[in-house]
Amino acid sequence: MRLTVTTLSGNAGLQSTHHLVCVGTSAVEGTDLPDASDACKVLERQPSLLEYESAETSEDCEAVGQPHIADVFGEIDGKSVRTSFRRDNECNVKTWDKLETLLGPVQEK
Repeated sequence: MRLTVTTLSGNAGLQSTHHLVCVGTSAVEGTDLPDASDACKVLERQPSLLEYESAETSEDCEAVGQPHIADVFGEIDGKSVRTSFRRDNECNVKTWDKLETLLGPVQEK
């Protein structure tokens, strides 16, 4: 598994890019993600988390504070991955929190 994660907080006031390289549940050389081992374990157990489609803000998914966006691309098991996550409403926050070891904690300006 090889993934690149770019996270934007607020109006792109804070940006970070990290790389995750895993063999099974272990992070290997080329990784600079702070919680890499945990991220490898989460994705090994639940790779389907990367198939999540962000929910629109509605009555069921109320808006929350400052938006955060993460773009993830790379490959898992030989399959291309290209997806985005938003942390802009209650529904999307739940998914972000499950993937926090990959997407990172929310940073405020």
